Amino acid sequence: MSTHDTSGIAAASDASDTQTVMDVRPGAHRYVRFNGAAKKVGEYVAQDYRKPVVITGERSWEAFEKAGGTVGSDVPVLRYDGSVTFRNMDELTEKVLDEEADVIVAVGGGRLCDTAKGVHHNTNLPLITVPTIAATCAASSSVIIVYDENGKRIAGIPLRHGAELVIADPLIIAAAPERYLVGGIGDTLAKWYEAEGIQRHLTNPEPADTLGLMAAKVTRDYLVREGDEAIESVRRGVSDEVLGHMVDVIVHVASCVGGFAGKNGRVSGAHAVHNGLTACPETQVSTHGQKVAYGILVQLAAQSEWAEFDRLVPTYRKIGLPCTFAEVGAEPTPQNLAKVAEVAGGSESFFRQAVPDIDEARVIDCIKRVDERAAAIDEKLAEISNGVPLESEPADTATDVTAGLAQGLAQ
Repeated sequence: MSTHDTSGIAAASDASDTQTVMDVRPGAHRYVRFNGAAKKVGEYVAQDYRKPVVITGERSWEAFEKAGGTVGSDVPVLRYDGSVTFRNMDELTEKVLDEEADVIVAVGGGRLCDTAKGVHHNTNLPLITVPTIAATCAASSSVIIVYDENGKRIAGIPLRHGAELVIADPLIIAAAPERYLVGGIGDTLAKWYEAEGIQRHLTNPEPADTLGLMAAKVTRDYLVREGDEAIESVRRGVSDEVLGHMVDVIVHVASCVGGFAGKNGRVSGAHAVHNGLTACPETQVSTHGQKVAYGILVQLAAQSEWAEFDRLVPTYRKIGLPCTFAEVGAEPTPQNLAKVAEVAGGSESFFRQAVPDIDEARVIDCIKRVDERAAAIDEKLAEISNGVPLESEPADTATDVTAGLAQGLAQ
């Protein structure tokens, strides 16, 4: 059920009251998206605030300014160091307090937005986010992901609320490298698979849980249907309606899944695998969403959802998401598999929310099976491209890839 720690509020209620305490945090208070929005950021800020301070990164700020973006004259611009660590959040907190600002304006991608949310959490100042890529829902979500100095995920911190305002300009996102949108599609696809994996174990889900799951289904269907067309828009540097809707889904709608369903709509197997992959420095070549997308396949293997696995791999190949361990950036050596499994299959892993009996050995086995099955599907896809018809031979669903593959190709 969507029950959150309410810091003593629930305890103050009548002990005989058996109703669940609901604490829904659906994300940003307001979301706007239109071509040229970067040029209007200063106007939006000036409606409610007088002393903004910007937190951004070098490339993010360059992209923002190139799009004609402005926050106002003589506005302090602070740079984050890209680490998304408690250390950098604390350093920036001191600088923001020194500026006596009344609002934080975060301009950048997911790592930048998480860093700025950390400063927002420390200072209790309102936050406006301006995403420069559509790689995660970090600009809208009410959760901060924190890493250590080596890039390993160490914490996920819920906020009291998300940003006051998200201002998305698809023109900036269309000009960004396509790998970020590809990763955003992968990260957002996980909303459905993780939430459904959790909620299949609930005997009496709350209405908010169901609403979050419905949002996850909407995002999944749209991504599968329109993902490759949106990526083509980015390849051409064009901000059209398809890309605009894709930005809405990745940046904003996706945050509603966990916002409504809470722990029953956030992370399970796919993100557990992502967190394990961060223990391998070589995987830093992949975006957050690319690692999460691979984690979906491992979760499906652990659930024995092979038909869905087979339907999904052709979509991955069409979009450009990784289907094997090596494609995430690290070789599948025993040492690397053990590093990933220690995190993803450990006793504290939230993989257990989707697969309660998961353990380290099973994670390793699933990774190996994912690699083997992806190779089998690739072989079938190669045959199809060479004109060989897709014919299913009598086999059980754990070995025959053709039934699900046919459905995947039809999507």
